[in-house]
Amino acid sequence: MRSTDDLIGRLAADARPVRRPPPPWRRTLRWLGLVLAVLALSIAGHGLRPDLAGLPSRPWELAEIGLALATGLAAALAVFHVALPGRSSRWAWLPLPFAAAWISTLGLGCLGEWRTLGESALALHLDPECARAIALTSLPVGLVLLLMVRHAGPVRPVATAALVALAASALSSAGVSLSHSGETALMVLLWHAGAVASLCLGSAVLGRRLFAWIGPGTP
Repeated sequence: MRSTDDLIGRLAADARPVRRPPPPWRRTLRWLGLVLAVLALSIAGHGLRPDLAGLPSRPWELAEIGLALATGLAAALAVFHVALPGRSSRWAWLPLPFAAAWISTLGLGCLGEWRTLGESALALHLDPECARAIALTSLPVGLVLLLMVRHAGPVRPVATAALVALAASALSSAGVSLSHSGETALMVLLWHAGAVASLCLGSAVLGRRLFAWIGPGTP
């Protein structure tokens, strides 16, 4: 009994106060500042699209960009909740309604253009520049976000990694839409949504390896 009391005494004497992490909404805002800086650099390099002033007159396209932003923000908030010990894993479902609405808007855009333009709306150009831009923009902000939640690796590596990729790639897709123009809704569906889906799937599959490479962290 004495050894147990001694152990408890040593643990109490050496215990250090634990600093609670900032709330998820505050960490989301901090990371969003980095995203805006990276997107500003990307837009400065490519320039704004020439028809940006007429964007309000194209409600479907405006909805696509807005829903991509909402998907990225919801995924970022969800990943900071999922990464906290004791928080429900159901937070991972938060961005899915926004993502579904985004994909649905792209599908309706394809249907509307097909009715207006006919078969020309279904023409595909093998120009994966958008997908490449989304991937390159997502890489730095996604890596920073992964580092911010690396303490969740041993517990929820798959959900955390997939949410990280969704947050980074969806916001990057919205940013790329401000620079690239002249694409049909089908091309946006292929290159934008395809790039986001590929990054999320790859991150989910490699989630454990990503966190093993980054290393453990403390919440």
